[in-house]
Amino acid sequence: MTAAQTWSTEALPEKVRFGAWAEKMRALHMDWDLSTSLEDSYAARIRHRKTRQVQVADVHCAAFAGQYSPSPGTPVVVGIQLQLSGRLTCTYGDDQFIIEPGDLFVWDSIRGGTFDSTGQQRQVSLLIPATFVPQAIASTLGESRPLAAHPGAGLLSIAADQLRGLAREMDRLSDEAINRTVSSLLDLLDTAVVPLQGTASGERAALLSRIQEYILEHLGDRRMSVSSVAAAHGVSVRTLHLVFSESGTSAARWTRQQRLERCRRELADATGSTTVTDVAFRWGFSDTAHFSRAFKQEFGVPPTAVMPKRGQR
Repeated sequence: MTAAQTWSTEALPEKVRFGAWAEKMRALHMDWDLSTSLEDSYAARIRHRKTRQVQVADVHCAAFAGQYSPSPGTPVVVGIQLQLSGRLTCTYGDDQFIIEPGDLFVWDSIRGGTFDSTGQQRQVSLLIPATFVPQAIASTLGESRPLAAHPGAGLLSIAADQLRGLAREMDRLSDEAINRTVSSLLDLLDTAVVPLQGTASGERAALLSRIQEYILEHLGDRRMSVSSVAAAHGVSVRTLHLVFSESGTSAARWTRQQRLERCRRELADATGSTTVTDVAFRWGFSDTAHFSRAFKQEFGVPPTAVMPKRGQR
């Protein structure tokens, strides 16, 4: 089990505090060029924890600004950040937006950008390899907009609470518990940000969201079918097909993708005693050969290719 670490400027001479802070942030996040108008009296503290898959950080600091340009060979990672206090003004290309307390923001290491902040800052963030991020979340990266996650925002509010709780409890969780919590958080965000296409009404969009939540809760049930899902929501099979088609997919395809995604994440964190069949059957597949073909078709590699090599854990 890796340990959470705490770093602070408190014991440092005032003249070197911001420089040390900037160096720490570059080491933990990415190669940002940081600046502040408070360089002679800067105060900052960070708690962070890193597992083989993810990094979680809880940052308290004074206002600062930064700019970032990706360089060749930069690892492709995705950040999920919850703003808890202070304000950020971010610019990515021609897009400029403001992140307020209660907003979630998803960013990646591929695009360059700038930010400026006002007020005392507190941010909780995750850094995750891009390959672990579901497509629906990845699709928000080009939209350059914060996601309001205040109370009353439904799944986004639940996701924000989960991220806050993860930061609070990072000292007491095992690496496996952190990875599984992040996986659950990604599931919530994936469902919350699925883009609805076409001309679906608000009522059908809400129905689709409820159906997807139900399917996610029953992914391990091999008896689940289009008919049983429709019956559980008091709608016809035709209506169920309609609401999924308006989002650009089908119920069966979406369910299969969700199952494959859960399998991929679990296989990537598997222990030596875990088999491909164990994972496939746990997530609703009933035939190992069929699962392996579907997995390779979806991800381009067989299931065994994503499992940790011996000695990595």
